Amino acid sequence: MHSAATMLTLIACVAICVRLLSYRRGPDTTHRIGVGLCAWLLIVCTGGQAIHILLVGAAAQVSPWQLGVLAVLAVLTYRARGNVARILRVD
Repeated sequence: MHSAATMLTLIACVAICVRLLSYRRGPDTTHRIGVGLCAWLLIVCTGGQAIHILLVGAAAQVSPWQLGVLAVLAVLTYRARGNVARILRVD
């Protein structure tokens, strides 16, 4: 059985990963390599953490501090509608 912290970490990771994967640039936006790399890294890390929790199961070690960071990041990701440049405030 997963602990509550493990399940919430899984949910936060999946939410962040899916939101970033579903982001669509507007027609008047430009691609920035640094922001794109940050988005890619967030997708890989949150998706990888979610897969790790699913594969390892109850033995997955998660920290309440990690969960706190992921919860804040999930809120920021959804407020920015998946736009990492908005999260980073890169103009």
